[in-house]
Amino acid sequence: MTTSTDPGSGNPGHSGLQVSLTVLAEGPFTRGPDGPLTTTLRVPVERIGPGPRSARFDVIVRRPGEKPFSLELGSPTPPWMVVDERPPDGLTALLQDSRFLAQQVYAVAASTLALFESTLGRRMGWVGGGRLTISAYDRVSYRESGYYRDDGLIRFGHKRDGRTEKAVPLALFRDLVAHEVTHAIVDGYRPKWADSHAEVDQLALHEAIADLVALLSVFSTQTLVEQLLTQNGGDRLDLDTLDENLLRSDLFRLGDGLFTRGSARPSLADDLAPNWRTLSDPHRRGGAIVQVLLRVVARLWRKRLDLPGGRSSLYQVARAGASVGRQVLSMLIRSLGYMPPVDVTWEDLLRGILAADRAVVPDDDLDYRGVVVAAFAEAGIVLPTPTDLYGVSTFTSLRYPVRLAALSSDPEEIVRFIWENPILLAAAKIDPTRPIAVERVRPTLRVGPDGFVVSEIGATFTQEFRLSTAEARRFGLTTRAPVFIRGGGQLRFDEGGRLSFAALKPILDPERQQAKLAIQQATPSADAAPPTNPPARPPGTLPVTPATTPSATPSAAPSATPSATPSADPSATPSATPSATVPVVPTLPGATRRIAAPPPEVPAHQRPTFHP
Repeated sequence: MTTSTDPGSGNPGHSGLQVSLTVLAEGPFTRGPDGPLTTTLRVPVERIGPGPRSARFDVIVRRPGEKPFSLELGSPTPPWMVVDERPPDGLTALLQDSRFLAQQVYAVAASTLALFESTLGRRMGWVGGGRLTISAYDRVSYRESGYYRDDGLIRFGHKRDGRTEKAVPLALFRDLVAHEVTHAIVDGYRPKWADSHAEVDQLALHEAIADLVALLSVFSTQTLVEQLLTQNGGDRLDLDTLDENLLRSDLFRLGDGLFTRGSARPSLADDLAPNWRTLSDPHRRGGAIVQVLLRVVARLWRKRLDLPGGRSSLYQVARAGASVGRQVLSMLIRSLGYMPPVDVTWEDLLRGILAADRAVVPDDDLDYRGVVVAAFAEAGIVLPTPTDLYGVSTFTSLRYPVRLAALSSDPEEIVRFIWENPILLAAAKIDPTRPIAVERVRPTLRVGPDGFVVSEIGATFTQEFRLSTAEARRFGLTTRAPVFIRGGGQLRFDEGGRLSFAALKPILDPERQQAKLAIQQATPSADAAPPTNPPARPPGTLPVTPATTPSATPSAAPSATPSATPSADPSATPSATPSATVPVVPTLPGATRRIAAPPPEVPAHQRPTFHP
């Protein structure tokens, strides 16, 4: 690897450089000819400190029954990047290799973040700022594993599996790490999709996006696609007759067979549940959209195979599938910048996918967008006809600020733009007597397939307040209690500073707010009765019920405290309660490991905001 040098500082520069790190292609049980099946991920070059710790991540590792310790994974010389190592060939050694576990977690987390940033053309932050802490082998079971938004923490525990006597670290599964990191990324980008006022649809969208990023990230590994096709087709695999039925078989799987989809992960081959929109479990409701977009992948894949030479070899078939998976994943991620910051719906998702894709890929030669529209329609998700896809056709004679630079960076300039245009105030039904909050305003740069750069400015605004019971009734709402009101919108400006897209959720809209109120009043009815006197849970967290966990196993049974695990698991050995203060980091004798600071304390009753 070569690096440039800044003559003014004498320090090596590595902006834009990437390095390849080895990870498990799927998980510890997917075997190749000479050991576990691996792939390489390209991650940005950055300085890695003990931990490993980077500018964006703090990875905490431990061995079963031990306190956390730091590992020196980085090179002692510039660019100080993680030194790549292959995993052990044997399964038992792999499950106990803390060094590779740390490399796996860091590489998958960093590559997932880089995927979002390169696709959206901007830096992504965490909901609480700072670093995202990932506890790679926490003393928790599968049920307590997940993303804890209030703590800026992801905890990966372990799970028992009949294929080995050892407890299996969940962080060794590439898709599970990508899933939880995606929750953290989306939460930082759209924090109101998972706050205490979020509805099931928003939480379900969170789960759908996390599942799709996890599944399609793994599916983009061509060698894995070849292996899965061979396993599913067996002796009957005929490339000339390869159809959607085989492509829709169990090629998209979560957790490398660690658990079946069960009630939380419907099979791609199953029909959509007719009542999927009313399912109370976010995993199951979001699972319908996972099915929809994976069907899009299968149908576009089949169209690729029907082109000349598309079925000439297993290599070509797998390459086409992996390529389509990456493209559909990019369409999904780009849509995030075209959806409103609050009260997002499945129709908003469809519109966001179409609008974002048209902005970057105007010529849809292979009819990707047509396939997306048809698949969503099968799930009952359609846009009204005619549809103003960009939402700005009625906004004429808008007043713009004099300085474009201010519009691209200053939230107050966005507030001024909204205020100066009564037509926009009326469309968003903003209360002019209350303040408007602009949450973010950022320029974005994306490169289309034609090589041209698409430059835009994205800004989100919200307005929220509480109405007394009397005010709510005068407003036209049927209620016996005070009502929380909120709405907002996503605005996008082209490279000339002109409004090019608007996705609005009107605030003073009695019909929309009454519909939301009806959903909130119906929410207490759940699939399972809550436990007697359940502990209070922090805003934005989800209650854990049997419906939200895949096939229950003895090791996944709930425990009195998050640190309690079955006695058969060596990681269940109790240890001293971590100090509330960050301890001094001493060096262990004759080793490159250091005792690390423990992960943040999590109350015994707290459950993850999002769970695998």
